Amino acid sequence: MEIDQLIQKSYEDMTKGLLSEERFATLTVSLENEQRQLKVDIPALEDSLNTTADKADDLQKFIQRARQVTRLTELTPEIVHEFIDKIVISKPEKIDGKRHQKVDIYYSTIGLWTAPEPETLEQEYMAYYQAMQKRRKRTA
Repeated sequence: MEIDQLIQKSYEDMTKGLLSEERFATLTVSLENEQRQLKVDIPALEDSLNTTADKADDLQKFIQRARQVTRLTELTPEIVHEFIDKIVISKPEKIDGKRHQKVDIYYSTIGLWTAPEPETLEQEYMAYYQAMQKRRKRTA
């Protein structure tokens, strides 16, 4: 609609002599090409936006369900079915004489989640701890 208004305004400028016919033709072709491209792009962008919104909704639902069971004393089949879509267990491997086996847990609504490395967790905890110390000093 905005492009149509620009073309209309350009036409009016041309009829008033403010814009040459050649410039009007060039501008019109450019605007029409942009309009055609936007008509092609808009459905894909809308689909992408809807998918992102759906994922955000799913994540929010997952967080709400997780909050309902934050203090579990036992892992029941109902809880497993509520939070886990599937568990994939890979073939065991022997590394340095020890048996290692990869287990991927696909959670409902968020899919496969990989825990951060211990070093990353330690860095994040230290940053959090230092921030809390600074906050306590400010309030004291």
